[in-house]
This record gives sequence, C-alpha cells and structure tokens, in this order.
Amino acid sequence: MEELVSFGLVGVISIFLAAKFLTISAISEIPPAIIPWWQLLLAFGIGTAVILGLIRIVHGGRFLRFFFYFALFSGAWITFSAILSDAAAFFVSVVLVAAYIAAPYVWLHNLVLILTLSGIAGLIGSSFSPKSVIILLVIMSIYDYVAVYKTKHMVKMAKAMIAGRAIFAMIFPEHWRGFKARLSEARPGEGFMMLGTGDFVFPLVLASSALQASRLAAWTVFIFSLAGLLIMHLIFMSQKIRRPMPALPPLAAAAILGFIVSTLIK
Repeated sequence: MEELVSFGLVGVISIFLAAKFLTISAISEIPPAIIPWWQLLLAFGIGTAVILGLIRIVHGGRFLRFFFYFALFSGAWITFSAILSDAAAFFVSVVLVAAYIAAPYVWLHNLVLILTLSGIAGLIGSSFSPKSVIILLVIMSIYDYVAVYKTKHMVKMAKAMIAGRAIFAMIFPEHWRGFKARLSEARPGEGFMMLGTGDFVFPLVLASSALQASRLAAWTVFIFSLAGLLIMHLIFMSQKIRRPMPALPPLAAAAILGFIVSTLIK
C-alpha cells in the first residue's frame, strides 16, 4: 500500500510538472530540448563507474553523502521552482535538505525523495521523446537484471550506500511504526523493504514524456506503471527467501505496454 501511494504521488506530481515545463516552452516559443537517449545512458554509465571506483578505492561514504544531498537539493529545487520564485525555491530546498540531515527519519527520507524524484522525472520526461525513453527503459531493464543477478555490483553498491548513509531508495517498513525509525535502523530484510529511486523514476519519465503525445497517453502510462509496481511487489513477496531482485523489468514492461495501448485508443 505504501509503495502504491508513494509511487502514485511521484507520478501525479511529475506529470503536472512536465505539463508546466512544456507549457513554459510553448509560451516562450522555445522548443523543449529533446536530448538523445544515449547521452543520459552515457552519463549514467560514467556515474556508476565513478561510484563503484570510489567505493573500491576510498570507501567513498563521505562522497556518496555529498552526492546524495546535492541530488536531493537539485530535485527539490526543480519541483519547487515550478510553483515558487527561484529564490524561494532555493531557500525551501536548502531548508528541506538541512532538516533531512538534522533529523534522518524514514518518513522524512521518503517525503524528501517524493519531492526530489517528481522534479527529476518531470524535467527529464519533458526533455526526451517517448521513443527515446522506451529505448532507454529496455536497455536499463537489461542492465538491472545483469547488475542484480549476474555481476551483482548493484547489490554491492546498494550495501555501500546504506553503510554510507546515502540511501538512493524509498524505504517501506513492514509496520507503520517503522516510519518513525531513524535511517540507521532501516535494513533490507530486517523489517524494511527498499525500492531503488531508478525504479521509481524511469517508468514515470515515460509517463511525463508521453505528455508530448497527449494527456491520455501520460495518464495511461501512469496507470499501467502502477499495475507494474503491483506485479513487482507480488513477485517479491512470493519469494520463499527474500533476496534482492531487479524491480525495473516488470515496471518498464508495464509502462511501455501502457504507451502502446494509449496509441491504440486515440
């Protein structure tokens, strides 16, 4: 239930933000910058390599925390800049991240991530064509499978991030009181489940991008993505022994199917 609510909030906010970004582009008569999918893929690959290198060489906990806080601030600033002035958005984002650092509780972690991921998904979605996002989703789904089940470096990276207190994941406790726990108490398989931020962002990037086709396409992709999240949760819960699993493939498949369906019901 918590996963659906969090995913739903990020999806709704990101679609509305993407609509605002596209409207601003239309009013200013400046076409949105449609970025080639391979550029984001290249940036993701370089970023992953750098993080893995730091983990191996310097146990980069401090670097990971700095990068994580910067990502939180940037995403929140994007979100608030859609409804506030630049100065006010900057101030609110700084206060929000400062509060997060001072009081690292699970509920605040999830709230900040919801605001952060919404801005990132909305901005990227309005900058990519649906076709490019679909190609990206297919490639990233294959990567997710390989990284979790074959090379297993994704599992290693996740453990390092948790140890370094830079948790790039939504945290869902088995019991409501778990939301009041501090982040240091949250451990996967020990009363908590974690869903990586990429699993949230990528399907909703397609929903935001589909807005370029029509509002119907955007909301259809969003609804199908929710169904994909439910399928992923059922697969995870059906495991006899709870182990990390690649969450993106079922989510991406559902989102892509949603876009295909939306083109058929125009």
